[in-house]
Amino acid sequence: MSGKGGYIALAMCMVVAGIITLLVMESPRANTAQEPTQTETPAVQEDPMPAAPVIEPEEVEDLPRPVEILPEETEPAAPNKPAEEIPSPEELVPQVVSPLDGTTVTVFSMTELMYDETMADWRTHSGVDIQAGEGDAVKTAADGTVLTVAEDELMGYTVVIEHAGGYTTQYSSLTEDPPVEAGQPVSAGQIIGFVGNTAAAESTMGPHLHFSVSLDGEPVDPQEYVG
Repeated sequence: MSGKGGYIALAMCMVVAGIITLLVMESPRANTAQEPTQTETPAVQEDPMPAAPVIEPEEVEDLPRPVEILPEETEPAAPNKPAEEIPSPEELVPQVVSPLDGTTVTVFSMTELMYDETMADWRTHSGVDIQAGEGDAVKTAADGTVLTVAEDELMGYTVVIEHAGGYTTQYSSLTEDPPVEAGQPVSAGQIIGFVGNTAAAESTMGPHLHFSVSLDGEPVDPQEYVG
């Protein structure tokens, strides 16, 4: 019995030891001891700036376009222009020159009758007669346009020139074929003919120029026009 009792006591000891072992293994401390230690991860700080929203391509088309403000265009400053010179009264008057250098033998007279040796009568004289050498150059008194070139029955070869302001000038007793034609522009001092003796009404004077001036069709004193 002593031998059986020893085996029974040994078996009881083993059962108790097993129970104790199971209790120890199931206890929280044992579980804690068996679980692997987890390392703590540092806390991630949040970005104070919020992330930009993701915009899809379709949404971009609907967004308002930025308005581009262009700088105002300024016109360049105009360069300083010199003050325009005011023409003098003398510059406003058309340039008038004497048509011929010679001796005036008959003056202008529309109020008093003058004796005409060639016609042997008394009559008015609408111009001046300037005696000169045959073939001397006759010049136009002012800028203008040749109105007519013709052979007059009484005054011979004649050139009539139209000027500004309603003036016309007439040059008679010229030689044949004056070097100008109707419609031709001429300048003051330009040669428009040559002294001749073709005026039948004044043939006794010899070579000379009969020069007359009209304003709006009325004869005026050539001396006042030429000055």
